[in-house]
Amino acid sequence: MVALLGVGYYASRQIKGSVDYAVGGRSFGLPVLLGTLAGSVIGASATMGKAGKAYEVGFAIMFASAAYFLGYLLLAWLAPKLRAANIDSLPDVLERRFGSSMRLVAAVVLLLVVIPVFGIQLIACGLIVVEFMGDLGISYAEAVGIAALIIVLYTMLGGLLAVAYTDLVQVLVMALALGVLLPLMMTLELGETGQLSGVLQSPTGEILGGMNWGYVLSFIPAFTAFVVIDPGAWQRIAAARRASDLRPAMLLTAAFYLFWSLLVACLGVAAFNLYPDLMAGDAAIPQLVMDFMPPVLKGLCLAAIIALIMSTADSALLICGTTVSWDVVRVLRPNTADKTLLLISRLVILVVGLLGILFALSPIPLFEINLIALGLFVSGLFAPVMAALFYHRVTSRAAIVASGVGVATVLGLYAAKFLGGYALPVEPIFISLTLSLSSLFIVSRLTYREEFATTPVLAKDQEVPNVC
Repeated sequence: MVALLGVGYYASRQIKGSVDYAVGGRSFGLPVLLGTLAGSVIGASATMGKAGKAYEVGFAIMFASAAYFLGYLLLAWLAPKLRAANIDSLPDVLERRFGSSMRLVAAVVLLLVVIPVFGIQLIACGLIVVEFMGDLGISYAEAVGIAALIIVLYTMLGGLLAVAYTDLVQVLVMALALGVLLPLMMTLELGETGQLSGVLQSPTGEILGGMNWGYVLSFIPAFTAFVVIDPGAWQRIAAARRASDLRPAMLLTAAFYLFWSLLVACLGVAAFNLYPDLMAGDAAIPQLVMDFMPPVLKGLCLAAIIALIMSTADSALLICGTTVSWDVVRVLRPNTADKTLLLISRLVILVVGLLGILFALSPIPLFEINLIALGLFVSGLFAPVMAALFYHRVTSRAAIVASGVGVATVLGLYAAKFLGGYALPVEPIFISLTLSLSSLFIVSRLTYREEFATTPVLAKDQEVPNVC
């Protein structure tokens, strides 16, 4: 953690303005780009949350991973086009097509989603530290506060430069510790005791692990759509030094994510067979580390788990800061000085850090809260963003209606689900995304006028603006 603060301080010395802070001065080569992409996608939910779900349903959790993988394949095709068009963010592309009002709508949706995502990472950090350091008397609340302090400080100091370089180091640490050493130590010990052959038997004998087809199929549009419009990925696309680096970076990230998901699923299933009475599935990987790793390596695994949590948390914080400064303040007050925008970004990061602590003090299952946040984001923004990029006959009014319908529907249906009043076989996100897309086409058809038509942002004949 001290080293991370050092990186943040070093990066802060390179920051000359808001562009350096938000998109790293557009200086990232392939190694840094790949490291920060992998670091931002492999977080608490993708590791501890997914292992916990595999503890319950077995390898059926790989349906979700396949959807993510498909999303990165699509993003590998889309990313060079976004970079060539000098698109910095989701709100940026929406303003180009639909005006400043839609940019503000997108900014609000992003903030509603990213704040709980940051809180999720703090929850995971608190659970891990208590599991590993219970004998030192570190409480859950203290662990959450310490983690938030470190993440907020280095993100405030160095912006995307600090986030990217810490992501690269964090990915290397967690790949070595959790991707190589933990499976190796488990294989050696279980092989000696004769348990290796049965440790990967699924918790259920069903291909869906006890889930219904509606729930499983909901993963595909939700997770694939999320990856395609992932604000963290778009921010890193804007930070690339060369557009030619983007496609290999996305494809390698997709391959790494698929490997990591299979590894995590195996660990979750193994934990079920070794500890069938574990209190919470999210504790599967920490329990394996405690039991199978020797001293020193156990500490390395702790560092790796903290690293994967931080690598997602810092991205969430930075998105909040840059969204408020670039997509709210700069739209409402276009003449705001660049130094003021930079200060606003840092202050927002501090405030979101405090809100994340409050959120984290009410622990809830990681996988489920991640699904709700994802549903809110996808339902509110996927249809307008795709229309802004590609659809000729869309209107601004339709984009705003589609976003509002998606957000209202997903919130209402998840509330009904938690209260026990939702009995449909598919996840709410599937319905809300369908209604959002449908309302986009219906309202566009009713309000489209040829004389007021605008050109899709990625149309071949679209003039590319010189955006700094």
